[in-house]
Amino acid sequence: MIGRTVIGRWLGGLAILLSFALIWWLFAPRSLGGITQFVVINGNSMAPLYQRGDLVITRVADDYAPGDIVTYRHPEIGLVIHRIIGQDDERWQLKGDHNDFVDPYEPLTTEIEGRAWLHIPRLGSGLVLARQYWWLIIVALAGGMVMAQPRATGRRRRPRHAIVQPVEVEMAAVTLCALGAIIAGMLAGYAFLQPASRVVNEPVVYRQHGIFTYLADAPPGVYDTEQAQTGDPVYFQLSSTLVVTFHYELPHVTTASGTIALNAEVSTTNGWRRRLALAPAQPFQGTEATVQGVINLADLRALIGQFEQQTGLSNPYYLLAITPDVAVNGKVDGLVFSDTFAPQLLFRFDKVQLTLVNPTDDRQGLAPRAEGRVARTRIEPAQLSLMFLSLEVQTARWWGMVIAGGLAVVFFAIGWPLWRRWQRDETLRIQFWYGNLIITGTAPHVDLPRVAVATMADLTRLAQRSGGLIIRDTSSEPSQYVFINDGTVYVYQAAESDSEAYLRFTPAPVEPCPPLVDWRDRFLTTLRETGLVSEACQAVGVDPFTAYRERSQNLAFAQAWREARQKHWEAATEQRGEA
Repeated sequence: MIGRTVIGRWLGGLAILLSFALIWWLFAPRSLGGITQFVVINGNSMAPLYQRGDLVITRVADDYAPGDIVTYRHPEIGLVIHRIIGQDDERWQLKGDHNDFVDPYEPLTTEIEGRAWLHIPRLGSGLVLARQYWWLIIVALAGGMVMAQPRATGRRRRPRHAIVQPVEVEMAAVTLCALGAIIAGMLAGYAFLQPASRVVNEPVVYRQHGIFTYLADAPPGVYDTEQAQTGDPVYFQLSSTLVVTFHYELPHVTTASGTIALNAEVSTTNGWRRRLALAPAQPFQGTEATVQGVINLADLRALIGQFEQQTGLSNPYYLLAITPDVAVNGKVDGLVFSDTFAPQLLFRFDKVQLTLVNPTDDRQGLAPRAEGRVARTRIEPAQLSLMFLSLEVQTARWWGMVIAGGLAVVFFAIGWPLWRRWQRDETLRIQFWYGNLIITGTAPHVDLPRVAVATMADLTRLAQRSGGLIIRDTSSEPSQYVFINDGTVYVYQAAESDSEAYLRFTPAPVEPCPPLVDWRDRFLTTLRETGLVSEACQAVGVDPFTAYRERSQNLAFAQAWREARQKHWEAATEQRGEA
């Protein structure tokens, strides 16, 4: 029997060990040497398959193929999860299921971090909250461990006059030190899993400005000046040329260089367009540049006439877009940038006149502007948020180790002597595990059969089944634990105990029982009537502890107790039969 028990325990331990190994192999994160990555969806690029807040678990694979959903790390965006749609030599082409464009970045196979393995809807949002409020989880676990600690008093309520024994105080101190060390160790471990520093991108803003102006020749008397100027309509019958000028500026930029060109485009609402080069690309140095182009209005009308003659179409109006093409490289606040700038000056014309579209909208019309950003990176210490306190990761590592080490020293300083006492003194162990069922006193000397019980656990099971209490007989050395039930005295002989531990663990004196003449008869009468011990105790004004103790120490009272319960049961049976 003992061999089967040992083998069963060994197999159970092996099963638990294998279970932990399997869980580690399946779910160990890459940061701890595993092949699994936990991805929380934070967009809709993979909708409807993955929604915002879902958790996707990916695992490293030996090879990948089109159709696989994989994660890769974009050099600017970070971690991206999209589907493979193709391969170009050593690079993979990916696209989000919900996107209408292919990812511009094509990662190498070495840059792919894993293939989607498991999808759990909406769990990612919970993990994000748990990561933000991890300290609440630690506090809850610590509270649960404290509540789960076994007590020397067991499940029963302490007697009113019980006091806290020194050993219980030491046990509480050891428990608190262990919990504190675990929490501090978890803090230090969590801090070591986090990077000690972080890269912060601070955007440096630069602006590109442009100004469109145009002039057209005209006879005197038509305009306030001698020619049509910016904002005025231009009449084909009066003007022959349109001169367009674009001035480009880069304010607050240290150095800049690039090229600037000017082009025109004639188009219709049905999609037809014709491109005209007004000024070829020319280089410039500095933060300002100007380009100018001339449009022959007679040639413009001839182009439209040829188009209508060849197509047989006659549109009420056409569009003329003037576009400068600027490519610039510069340096702002010590940071290099490259950018383009191509605003449009839009005219609408028919067979009579050419007019500016939205002449009052400076941003989209005569004075376009654009804003660019270049990131300045700096490294700063990473932070951990602890409730209302924010700590640097390095500080959290240091204090976590110091506190955990200090509490571990205190734990061993208190726990080691307590453990040695625990090993030497069986009385200490018995009181810790079964103290709620034990009273201290002198066992009555009765002429009844005596049965030696092999273990204290067997004796407590007898007491629990019968609802009685065990007497620790202080008149014997070493201590004997006695339980009297049904005319038999059950005895467990404890091993030799340490006298000092024995004295430390002696319970507080118990109040003597009230004289039996005051309450015992009324107790038995009520018990015969109700069959309930609680009702009988309430009738005579004693607590159940006192009543059960008296039953254990007084055989005559115990016999009367059983007879009262039997009479109540017989009376109840007769009443049910008559009914």
